[in-house]
Amino acid sequence: MLVARCVIVGCLASAGCFYVDAINERPSAEIARVGDGEVFRGAELVVRALIDDPDRDRIDLTWRAQACNGTAGATGTLCAAVATGIDPQFSFVVPATVEGRPTLNVSIDLDVVDAHGATARPGQHLELPVGNRPPSAVVQLDGRDLDGQFPPRVPLTINALGADPDGDAVTLTWQLFPATTSVPAAVVFEPADVQPATGEAYTLIPDVDGEWIVRVTADDGIETHATDTSILVRADHAPCLGASEPISATVVAIAPRRFAVLVVNDDLDPYPAPPPDDPYLRTAGFAWSMRSAGAGPFTAISDAAAIDFDPAAFAPGDRVELRVEVNDRNDRSFAACPIDAPTCSLQPPARCQQRKTWIVEVR
Repeated sequence: MLVARCVIVGCLASAGCFYVDAINERPSAEIARVGDGEVFRGAELVVRALIDDPDRDRIDLTWRAQACNGTAGATGTLCAAVATGIDPQFSFVVPATVEGRPTLNVSIDLDVVDAHGATARPGQHLELPVGNRPPSAVVQLDGRDLDGQFPPRVPLTINALGADPDGDAVTLTWQLFPATTSVPAAVVFEPADVQPATGEAYTLIPDVDGEWIVRVTADDGIETHATDTSILVRADHAPCLGASEPISATVVAIAPRRFAVLVVNDDLDPYPAPPPDDPYLRTAGFAWSMRSAGAGPFTAISDAAAIDFDPAAFAPGDRVELRVEVNDRNDRSFAACPIDAPTCSLQPPARCQQRKTWIVEVR
């Protein structure tokens, strides 16, 4: 639109005033996005107006933004107004949904008018697709593991929680890929009797050793993402001596002294003892023995978790080897452990010990 302006350029006594019309030029405008990258639901989108007005007139801006759950104008697409503004910079948060369906498109319109009513032509329009960030499943295992391995024929719980950075509702589906020698009829894989407050839980009772894989697929209604969790099932481990007292392997006994196993780590036979009504667990077994230091075989003295050593039963200067060995329901043999070895590991890893020996010096 061109607007005439009246300007006095001269005044003659005989002819009156002479006028010249000046032309008001339209402003021009452009929408520029602040930042780059894909647009996501729940994220802030910022744009600004790039305006050029040759006459340097006052400019009025009007922003309008809308979100759609499909391509704008396509059949079945529903749109809703999101925000309006009048400042040179305009921002809004991309809504997660439009009419209950995920937002897939946003559009921004900018109208610019100068002080004389001249409107920028054409009006500025920016349309951007809205991306979807895929969902995921966070999976945790809860069972009788030792060194990250679980015994067969004992239940373990798999907990899964769906997560979505866009805030979409997530549904989970479950699949089991058993070990190659498994017999399907001997396996339990079903929703857990007690479900967590958030997420889902399944119970797995594997029937054989090997690698088992549980796949949890998260679906946000747009995309799916599968998470595979490897479960290593191994025959019952040998128990591992945990904490004991005294800590030192050499002890000076002046008065009665207690020697004790405080903790045994085991997949099925731990200590302290599990509840007596547990259908799968028992408690570790203990074998205490003693000999004069370096003097032949050991003599069994107790099967309790602790003993009291009384130096009064010995002569001052005596050196005694006091030994404890822990076992589980498999009643493992220590024949492969040399009698003079103060510690022993019946199977890997070597840090898992089943024997501890103290040297007690009587004073």
